[in-house]
Amino acid sequence: MDLADTVIERVRVERLDENVAGPWEAGDSRFAVVVEARGVAGAFAPVDELPAALVATRLGQSALRHPVVDHKGLLRRLLDELGPHAAGLGRWAVGALDCAVWDLHGRLADLPVAALLSDRPARLVPVYASWLSLDLSSASAAESVKATVGEGFAFTKWALRDAEASEVALLAERAAAWAGQSVAVDALGTWGHLRTTEVAPLLTPEAVRWVEDPLAWTDRAAYAQLREQAEGLRVAFGERLAHVEDTRALLEHCRPEAFTFDAVWCGGIAEARDWLGVAHDVTVPVHLHGRAFLPAVHLAAAFPQMAGAVEYQVVWEPRRQRVLRGTLQPDGGYVPLPDRPGLGIEVRL
Repeated sequence: MDLADTVIERVRVERLDENVAGPWEAGDSRFAVVVEARGVAGAFAPVDELPAALVATRLGQSALRHPVVDHKGLLRRLLDELGPHAAGLGRWAVGALDCAVWDLHGRLADLPVAALLSDRPARLVPVYASWLSLDLSSASAAESVKATVGEGFAFTKWALRDAEASEVALLAERAAAWAGQSVAVDALGTWGHLRTTEVAPLLTPEAVRWVEDPLAWTDRAAYAQLREQAEGLRVAFGERLAHVEDTRALLEHCRPEAFTFDAVWCGGIAEARDWLGVAHDVTVPVHLHGRAFLPAVHLAAAFPQMAGAVEYQVVWEPRRQRVLRGTLQPDGGYVPLPDRPGLGIEVRL
């Protein structure tokens, strides 16, 4: 099928059926973005209410009659529509719509999205486990860490929110000992400069792979300053980019241990592909954020030389996948690339 002249004919937002996905709980995303052309529908889900509403009320109309295969052009068009509001929530909404269009493109071309991005995508994608709701000071923490590590993930990540520096260091060392390998630590934006500089000399590289998001915002000046103040501390960031900076300058000046941006929150697959290239050029490893797990798997499969293990959120991802007809679950530290067209798993509409 020649898709050059195929344009987006309809964009809609669907509320997902609670009777199909099971009873909703706090934090569940309840919407799908659906895009149609030539009698074929592409979809991305689950999507939160606010970005879904932005697609329904504004962005969907802007996407109509745009060529399905022109992903970069669509990205520019949608960002221009948002203007100065093309950050945070706006980028999230753009990314959700972008992923639905990629799904549509793949279905029309009868190819997985990864095969649209690369001639020879990898069949298996490595994943790492994150369990950010586990209290590492609880009596069951050691058993939970050991059991998670036993599933063969590339490595694991655990949350250490705002606490005294000595307690943070102690829990990080314990987690590494239980895991039998270095662990990643996620501060969830709660530490700030002072706490991070206090913790930095207490963490050993043998125990801690990186500290993710110690600062509330991903600001180039703030992370460059932190690099000087906490010399030797391995940091990771990316998911908290609330506005679009010059990605190359951000990475070059701040030199994170890992760039952990989200394939939807950054603006979608089209934008994420460029961010992967920039990170590769400046030799910063990428470990894609797990909120947009399915798009991240396609990107990592298409560009295995640019993207390392993808985050698998062991508590939240199975809940998100309830809205899909099928699951994408790790086995021995890898997930298989879906071989069906588009993103490869149907949304329960």
